[in-house]
Amino acid sequence: MEEKKSRKIVHVAIFSLVIIVLLFNIFSYFGASIFLPGREISEISGVNPQNNHRMSLDVSHGTVILSIWATWCGACIAEMPELNKIAEKHKVYGAIKPVFKYEVYREVSPKFKSVIASDEFFSDLYISVLPTTLLIKDGVIKKVHTGTLTADFVEEWVKD
Repeated sequence: MEEKKSRKIVHVAIFSLVIIVLLFNIFSYFGASIFLPGREISEISGVNPQNNHRMSLDVSHGTVILSIWATWCGACIAEMPELNKIAEKHKVYGAIKPVFKYEVYREVSPKFKSVIASDEFFSDLYISVLPTTLLIKDGVIKKVHTGTLTADFVEEWVKD
């Protein structure tokens, strides 16, 4: 009888742990999409990746597409040609997650302004998946997209 009770406790503990891990993963992926729309953001501060000076990007006016990426992220690097294409038509800014690799940055050659933002910036915005893209209108986050995107997707996204 005591052995049955012990097994039941172990099964409940394992089941609970699986549920916690599952919920954590769901929140990690969808957290930004759930909590960010409607949130105000006026600027992104950090370090200029080209000269290492402090700088800020003003996102308080107009429509801004904010790409949140990293130089060590394969999907982010693969997405860069599409972002450069998008930047030809829309205002695109980038927030780069540390650790920054200048050689990779130079190689992908973003055609938009970026800052290397602090880790706090990413945690404040619940960003745990890269790349993530925000659609910001007049300083208010309207939409969040997790994962890579295309120029066609952005055209539809901006229209809505």
